[in-house]
Amino acid sequence: MSTAGALINRVSRQLLSGTIEERNKLATTVTSAGTSIVMSYDLAALRTGSVFEIDSELMYIWVAESGSKTLTVERGYLGTTAAEHTAGALAILNPRFPQQQLLDSFNQELDDLSSPSNGLFRVVNADLSYNGSDRQLDIASASTVIDLIDVRLKYLASDYPVLRGVRLSRDLPTADFASGFAITFDELSMAGTLRVRYKAPFVRASTTASDIQSVCLLPVTMEDIIEMGVMARMLSVREVKRNFIESQGDTRRSDEVPAGSMSNSVTNILRLRRDRIIAEASKLARQYPLTIRV
Repeated sequence: MSTAGALINRVSRQLLSGTIEERNKLATTVTSAGTSIVMSYDLAALRTGSVFEIDSELMYIWVAESGSKTLTVERGYLGTTAAEHTAGALAILNPRFPQQQLLDSFNQELDDLSSPSNGLFRVVNADLSYNGSDRQLDIASASTVIDLIDVRLKYLASDYPVLRGVRLSRDLPTADFASGFAITFDELSMAGTLRVRYKAPFVRASTTASDIQSVCLLPVTMEDIIEMGVMARMLSVREVKRNFIESQGDTRRSDEVPAGSMSNSVTNILRLRRDRIIAEASKLARQYPLTIRV
């Protein structure tokens, strides 16, 4: 099993390409409300006005006391969540690719994969009881439905023929249909148990500890698509910094890194990502041919 954190760490290693970011360690545990932080080693570049990251939280340094190795900080900088951090936790100075930004990109990629233009999805099975007279039947427990794959009626012991004349209805009153989704019968069927298969989007990771397969419900074969998508998202904003008219810090000469080179890298990554999406979508289309239209 792989976690969202493991995936974004792989992405971070590829993006850094061997670059070692300056780091330190917490000397003592800090609570989620603590604003005084003691480091284990000399502060060096950890000075007033710098930003550092511990786990997924960014902190802004207001005061740096080199003698006591103590920092007075603003917690939860740039919208990150203040949390408790234990002694020995790594502090990364001015991270190029913050963990929270990587996790946000991870979730954005999960959402994007299930869009109609990409055509990837997870399959959900639901067994429903049908009385044979209602024109609409709530898809109980469904939270999000992209499309129906098929609806089958249990006939005899183990025979599940596909029903025709059924379609998906959306945005129904939850007072009548708890899920907001229903199967609409254009042709009534006999009463019995229905096996409903439908397409659903992948589930967002709430933290870096979220398991990609059991929580996000993403197949292992699609992990590389997410990796490439996150890389492209993180690199695409780096080119913006080059266009700032203010002075910059760690710049490279234009003949070493020509203008547009970052964008070219993103284009190549997105091309590979598109090829992989097409391959995975083709497998799903063959395995689950669409028999019902919305």
